[in-house]
Amino acid sequence: MTKKLLSAALAAIMVFSFAACSKTNKTNSVSSESQVSENTAVSLWDSAVYTEDTEIGEGEKTVALTVSAEGKSVVITIKTDAENLGEALRETGVAEGEESEYGLYIKTVNGMYADYDLTGAYWSFYRGEEYSSVGVDGARLSGDGVNEYSLVLEVFEG
Repeated sequence: MTKKLLSAALAAIMVFSFAACSKTNKTNSVSSESQVSENTAVSLWDSAVYTEDTEIGEGEKTVALTVSAEGKSVVITIKTDAENLGEALRETGVAEGEESEYGLYIKTVNGMYADYDLTGAYWSFYRGEEYSSVGVDGARLSGDGVNEYSLVLEVFEG
């Protein structure tokens, strides 16, 4: 009887240990699980750093950056002394990507990753309500008033 009880207890401990080890830790790193997909229950917002409107950074210039994905939005107000938006995004860690001949090619915004090659998802850049004709590195920041920009996750369906 004691051997059966001990075996059952050991089996239960192994099951709980396996379950605990198989859970993934939530980090701000980019993972393939946070890719855009219409057929998955995983939300990009699960990997978001900011899920509520917030203010970060220090500086004389103010950027109101609206980040929109999957029907949700958050406004990240950035205080900075940067000359352009790309610099402000890099210094605060709000956006990351690859450097290209055209400047920063954004792949991650607020911890949310878009992979155009895999899913057709990309971050589009707007100044106010209009699609920007320059990239984030070309968007000069003014010290007068609030600089209003948006990064919107879109999916190319071609």
